[in-house]
Amino acid sequence: MKKVAIIIGHRSEAQGAYSPFLEQTEFQFNSDIAEQLSDVADIFYRPNIKGVGEITRIKNMVSEINKNDYELVISLHFNSSVNDTANGCEALYYYSNAMGEVLALYFVNKMSERIGIKKRRLIPIISKEQRGHAVVAGCKATTILLEPFFGSNEEDCALMSNCKSTYVQIIRELINQVL
Repeated sequence: MKKVAIIIGHRSEAQGAYSPFLEQTEFQFNSDIAEQLSDVADIFYRPNIKGVGEITRIKNMVSEINKNDYELVISLHFNSSVNDTANGCEALYYYSNAMGEVLALYFVNKMSERIGIKKRRLIPIISKEQRGHAVVAGCKATTILLEPFFGSNEEDCALMSNCKSTYVQIIRELINQVL
């Protein structure tokens, strides 16, 4: 069994933010990234269950993940903003998980060094009201949620379009930090 789980942010019926520059949603972009990492991680998709809220869908998926002995869970997303100048890389981690903080910092530093995406910030998850809480706090394994760029920013998207394989390699290296 693989020791890493990758969660595709959002789901096929609610695909998250749309990037006009990539002409893709978060779900589409990250499904491709996850496929490239399927040799080193188990891939999880949020289920499309009618009549069930998003938090319940997430909690059901997290429950399935927690049935395994994963060492690391990575949730893939990208940011978006009505302000088209918003840019940069963020990573979320559970506030009391030192390894999560180290991995989040590693990720934003590597994205900046190797792709040129601005280091924006690390976001410690401390409250149920914060986006990402259900995944980051719910998984037993060290969990980080990646927001590598803004799909609403043309420059960020150009960098990611040109460096998609480097992004995949950074995630592989991040996984190797744990295993």
